[in-house]
Amino acid sequence: MAFAELGMTEQEFFSTPPFRTYLRQMQYQREIDRRWEQTRFIAMFINNTAQGKKRTLRARDIIPLPFDRKRSQQHPEWTREEAEELIEKWPDIPAAN
Repeated sequence: MAFAELGMTEQEFFSTPPFRTYLRQMQYQREIDRRWEQTRFIAMFINNTAQGKKRTLRARDIIPLPFDRKRSQQHPEWTREEAEELIEKWPDIPAAN
């Protein structure tokens, strides 16, 4: 994923701490999710404003997306302490821009 979708070179990939790569992957996935959300909102708007419509649809009815479901307990959110502990393991992480 890092090479193809994030556009990282091999040198960038191996010199970047795993935490930073993970953050870039999350950012990329959120961008894709937002695009899909916008697409389904436009489809919902077109359907709901059309003359002679039979029923009003919600965006979730048109295209269900993975983030519509509640997050499963398989991947719990990190606590602040857990995040700080992980960051301490990577002391060479440069400050965020």
